[in-house]
Amino acid sequence: MELSPAMALEALGWMALSFVKFVVTPTAAVAAGVSPWKVFVYSASGAGLGLVMMRPASQALFQWRSQRRRIKGKLTFTAGRRRLVRIKQRFGLWGIAVIGGVIGVPIAGLVAFKYFGHRRAALPVLVLVFSMWSALLTAIASFALI
Repeated sequence: MELSPAMALEALGWMALSFVKFVVTPTAAVAAGVSPWKVFVYSASGAGLGLVMMRPASQALFQWRSQRRRIKGKLTFTAGRRRLVRIKQRFGLWGIAVIGGVIGVPIAGLVAFKYFGHRRAALPVLVLVFSMWSALLTAIASFALI
């Protein structure tokens, strides 16, 4: 099977949508007539590829933000940071990854890389859990729309 430019563009579009709006993508793709296997591949690989590209970018963003806050003399511990630390302590990496299917790939990735970026397992855990979410959401969408 030859990959035409239109098919490649369609795949990239679904993958980009999967990174931005993960929960919506499988249902939208199945409703658009994409086969469930392709939907799974597009949504899982879109989330995984987005996380791979996001990891170094998030580390640079955190360093830049920390320097800016230090220069301006702002507080290190804010109410929002305390809330994130409580979530981190309560749920851990796996918990953040699991709720990531609901809150979205970018937010889950940022929180996981902020607090668990030093772990080598952070990226594989996120990719695994988002692949499982992709399988579940694709199955639900394909059975609901049959």
